[in-house]
Amino acid sequence: MLSRRALIGKAAVGAAATLALGAAATGVARAVQTPAGDPERDGRNALPADAEATSLPPPWELVSPLVAGSMVGHGWRLVDLGPVHHGACVATLANARGRAHRVHVCRNAGTPHGLIYTRRLDLVVMNEGRGELPTEEGFGQAVAELAHVMAANEARLPAAVVAELLPHAERLERFAAADGTLR
Repeated sequence: MLSRRALIGKAAVGAAATLALGAAATGVARAVQTPAGDPERDGRNALPADAEATSLPPPWELVSPLVAGSMVGHGWRLVDLGPVHHGACVATLANARGRAHRVHVCRNAGTPHGLIYTRRLDLVVMNEGRGELPTEEGFGQAVAELAHVMAANEARLPAAVVAELLPHAERLERFAAADGTLR
C-alpha cells in the first residue's frame, strides 16, 4: 500500500509528465519537477511594501487575456502584476484560502532557476526556500498555466520589457539583501 506522501509524489510526477508532453508538443514551456509540499510552509510569501522607483510599468500584455482577478487555474487567481523592478516583474497569485505567492518573472538566459520556464522567461517562486522547499501541486500547476499564457504572448512582448529583465542568478548578485532575499 502506498503512503499518502508517495501517492502525492506519484501524482506530481504524472502532472509534470503531462505538462512536459504538452509543452513538448507546443514547444512553449517546461516544468521543473518538485514534490507536492506542506501547504503551511508555502504561506511565507508576505507581500513587500516596496517604495522604490520602478523602471517600466507592469507588462500586462505578457499575461493577456488575463487581468487582475482572473482565474489562472487550480483555485488560484492572478491578483497583480507588478512593474519591472530590479530585473523582474512580480506576478502575485492568491487562492480562496487567503494564501498569496509571488512569482518573479525573470529572463531565461539559458540556465533557468524557476519552477517553470519558457523560451524567453523564467518563473521563479519566491518562498524563501532557495530552491529546496517543495511546491504545493495545485499552485505549481497554476504557475504552469500562467507560463503557457506568457509563452503565447512572449513573441509579441516589447523588446524593452525583455531587455529590462535579468536572469535570476544575476538579480541575486546585484540586488539581494545581506540575507540573500529579494523583494
